[in-house]
Amino acid sequence: MALRDVLRTRLALRIYLVGLAQFAVVAASFIAILEINRPKGFPHEHQVRFFHELITREIDDPRALRGVLDLMQTELHSTVTVVDPDGAVFATNAPGAPPPCMPPRPGKFLEDRPPPCHVKLVRFPDGRDGRIEQMSPFRPPPGPPITAPRLIAMVLVVVGISSWLLARTLTRPLRRLSSAARAFGGGDLKARAALPNRDELGDVSRAFDEMAERVTELLRAERELLANVSHELRTPLSRIRMALALVAEAEGDVAVAQEMLGEIGGDLDELERLISDVLTAARLDLEDVESHAGIPPLRRERVDVHELLTHAASRFRAAHPQRTLRVDVPADLPPVDADPVLLRRVFDNLLENAHKYTDKPSEAVELVARAGEDIMVEVIDKGVGIAAADLPRVFRPFFRVDKSRTRATGGLGLGLPLAKRIVDAHGGKIELVSAPNEGTRARVRLPIAHLRSA
Repeated sequence: MALRDVLRTRLALRIYLVGLAQFAVVAASFIAILEINRPKGFPHEHQVRFFHELITREIDDPRALRGVLDLMQTELHSTVTVVDPDGAVFATNAPGAPPPCMPPRPGKFLEDRPPPCHVKLVRFPDGRDGRIEQMSPFRPPPGPPITAPRLIAMVLVVVGISSWLLARTLTRPLRRLSSAARAFGGGDLKARAALPNRDELGDVSRAFDEMAERVTELLRAERELLANVSHELRTPLSRIRMALALVAEAEGDVAVAQEMLGEIGGDLDELERLISDVLTAARLDLEDVESHAGIPPLRRERVDVHELLTHAASRFRAAHPQRTLRVDVPADLPPVDADPVLLRRVFDNLLENAHKYTDKPSEAVELVARAGEDIMVEVIDKGVGIAAADLPRVFRPFFRVDKSRTRATGGLGLGLPLAKRIVDAHGGKIELVSAPNEGTRARVRLPIAHLRSA
């Protein structure tokens, strides 16, 4: 991985910056140590030049010259002697006889070497040149110098503190994330990490929280499925038991027996639809899984859309002869590649919903199909409609616009979710356009067979 790719990650950038800060602190400390241990006592060149200029300017004023020499003794700790052109001492700040200006000689230590002597010519008022002899003795700095062990100790302290602070910023969110994972794995479905970090740890935390939300939703949906299926199974079974009890009490009354048998047949049809919906949902759940555990995948074949819709219309008219169904399906519709059994369920469900939620018996239901870039099939009713707030949720499993569970409008709320999943599995699209008290238009789009295989 290139360095620029590493630096794009916020966590790696933080570690990199901490390393740079550690290096900068160590480098600054080392430079400071060198400065502290630098031998003291030798005046800087600009200071020497400044005082020499003062001596040259005050050479004809002995009193002022004496003041300059005393100042050099105070500020530079230097012994200065002004020698006239004849070699005699003209002025000095030495307490006694001025020391001779000797050439430097080698010594093992700086303290053993003679003080350096700086000589500079100075012009006297009579035009002749004398000289300035300045000696600045070496003065060792106060206290022991900072040695290598102390330097190493300081570096270790700086690196240790900064590394500890960095490790703390990493371990605290990791502990919080691991605690949330253990709590969630232990059954606490409300456990969330909720880290405020904006780095990779924060990304992992948000991914964990999103995963926990999805798992919680799946578990909640599973519980709702069990509760709803139990309720839906219990209701027709209770009616069947009651009908059998009435037949037994009728004591051979054929009319009562026939009526009850019709009721029992309706209840059995409801049980069959319920079981079929649950099995279809399981089949679609396993459609994308490599091992289908014995459940067959979609059985695709070339399907005549006109014939499919015509048969759906016939079944609807047979089930609801009192409801008018207007069919506008051209005979020359192109075919689609689909599972005809599953696709039939889609249109049967849409037609059944249109009838179920249209209160007035005189209102007709329309079945319209058109061909263009794809096949578009619409089921139109003038029923109660769907509120705008409920439209985004109608394709969610177990959602029911009508919360009642009468025999006329009861169900698990699996019809539209199953229809959407079937259409999606065929590469199509389903949508609803609706408004309260204005009706609903269910629109299904399916890819044409030759376009799909192209």
